[in-house]
Amino acid sequence: MEVGYPDMSAQPVLGRKNLVNLAILVLVPLPGILASAWLFTYFAPGAIPPDPGWEGIQGRDTLSAFLLHHPISAIHLLFFVNVCVLFWLLALVQRSTWLIDPYWTLIPLFIAWFYWAHPLAGPAPGRSALTWALLLIWSVRLTHNYMRREQWRLGFREDWRFAKRRSQSRHFWWSQFLYIYVAQQFMLVGLTLPFFAIQFRDAPVGLWDWLLAALALVGIGIAHIADSSLDAFMRANEERVSRGEAKWPLLDRGIWRWSRHPNYFGEQLFWWAMAGFGVVLGMPWVVVGAALNSGVLAIVTVMTERRMVAAPERQELFREYQLRTSVWIPLPPRRRAPAVSPSAGRESARR
Repeated sequence: MEVGYPDMSAQPVLGRKNLVNLAILVLVPLPGILASAWLFTYFAPGAIPPDPGWEGIQGRDTLSAFLLHHPISAIHLLFFVNVCVLFWLLALVQRSTWLIDPYWTLIPLFIAWFYWAHPLAGPAPGRSALTWALLLIWSVRLTHNYMRREQWRLGFREDWRFAKRRSQSRHFWWSQFLYIYVAQQFMLVGLTLPFFAIQFRDAPVGLWDWLLAALALVGIGIAHIADSSLDAFMRANEERVSRGEAKWPLLDRGIWRWSRHPNYFGEQLFWWAMAGFGVVLGMPWVVVGAALNSGVLAIVTVMTERRMVAAPERQELFREYQLRTSVWIPLPPRRRAPAVSPSAGRESARR
């Protein structure tokens, strides 16, 4: 079982593998970008025909009109071709699903851009700019955290959950298409549904918009503090190993003393705040994406904690930690078990 940050000193940042994977990272979204640009300019400005309906699709013109009138369906089609199929084929060639990790932080930007650049969009400019800024801050923070955790190397390891399933199933080569890529489609398209509401519904910016923006910033801040504390702990442990000292087994200081998964909580707070914009705009159904993601993250939380308990050196400490510390929402520790030593620490909980 992979634990901690791997030693990548033998893998130079400017080495061939890293540069090839960087090129893949940059080039892989081009099919979706070019297809979107083609769709948006297919008809002359102001000359988009009426929605032909599903039953009215008879050729390229009617298909283009249908996709323009149904932007969420268009996003699903683009995602399926550009991510599910293309990323899967690349994973088969490279024998690694690494690419979906950095793109978790980037795909929401592409989807939000699709809704923003859509010829039928008509948002309130203030709300559009505000939510774009929030999404950009979220993406920069999470992308930096991913690159910092991977030591600025791309494709040298994959998510431990996917690596574990790869080692356990000879059918992983095809099941990953559903388990990883199609599943990510519903999660990411679902999470970004509020941007459909924001770009296609015009309403005056009000107090609720500012309150939701503040809540989203709080979520980003909590996730940043949690991830930075975790990164500092992981690096301190690597330094201890280099000095011949034992690793700290559990992180229970700072925000991690109040929540076992504060990074997860911060992420959820951000996306539920974004879903709130859809509610404000009269489209409460967009919260389905945040709800789905919360459900999936609950399963991931259980998987992560089982992984923590599976390590004998921290099993007892982590069970005590579970008894006194909230799962997600940061709360004062319960006085139900002896405190773990302040020198304890926790291994990286990957998304």
